[in-house]
Amino acid sequence: MAKFKLRGKDLLKLGFEQGPAVGLALEVVKKHLKFESKETVQEVLANLAAEPEAYLQDTVWQKVALKLVPNEEEDKKQISLNPAAKDYQTYGQNQIEEGAKDQMNIAMRLPVAEAGALMPDAHHGYGLPIGGVLATRNSVIPYGVGMDIGCRMCLSVYDLKPSIIDRDAYNLNKALKDNTRFG
Repeated sequence: MAKFKLRGKDLLKLGFEQGPAVGLALEVVKKHLKFESKETVQEVLANLAAEPEAYLQDTVWQKVALKLVPNEEEDKKQISLNPAAKDYQTYGQNQIEEGAKDQMNIAMRLPVAEAGALMPDAHHGYGLPIGGVLATRNSVIPYGVGMDIGCRMCLSVYDLKPSIIDRDAYNLNKALKDNTRFG
């Protein structure tokens, strides 16, 4: 990999589907093919994406191949997306790249999606688009944050009744502002 930079989106172009296999494949390339040419690496990855069954006994590629081969038991656990995306607000429609819009459309098909928006600076991310906002019902999606500037999310769970929010909103708001750091 000293000769060229390989990214997840490059693997998607070679036939990989977005998911854990992409990250695993990038690790394998970095560890085992770092001195190979770009063409050689791309050829191996394209072959792996096209015929993962052929790599199930390969000691280098086996873990990646297992993620690429359809697994009926895992498929049964999968939750299907809704057939159509819910509507969402887009700010700066003309400045937003298509990849970000595609990602947001997929997110708005999630069964837990309630509302969403794309901000004027939205661009393609890893889960949600960077600059995308997704409100969900009874769920937290840790991978929903983009990774271009080291954004982080944190969830704290307190054994408190929800009525405390109405009763002590001012002090809760003050505590959040006083104890949250940015920049």
